Amino acid sequence: MALVTARLERALARSAADAGTMLAVERHDVVEWHSATFAGDRHRLFASATSGERLDAWLARVDTLDLAMPGHVIADLKVSACERLGDVTRFRIDGLTVAT
Repeated sequence: MALVTARLERALARSAADAGTMLAVERHDVVEWHSATFAGDRHRLFASATSGERLDAWLARVDTLDLAMPGHVIADLKVSACERLGDVTRFRIDGLTVAT
């Protein structure tokens, strides 16, 4: 599970950096998930970044990001909370990764 967690964090950080913003992961909660045919993990990633147009644009398209995670597919990704506190924006990204 730790490997999947690190890969998702790196993929999101790389995507944010490519969009011109840097995110800081503050906490990452993971719970195993299973269906009748798939196994994976549900993620809750709490992060922050400097407020601005680049961050806003990146957050607006988190649900459409095509992130590379060897051995896993990101089946669902969304911003589920976002709060601006002056120059800092804190947000939560929820996601589901499925092992391939």
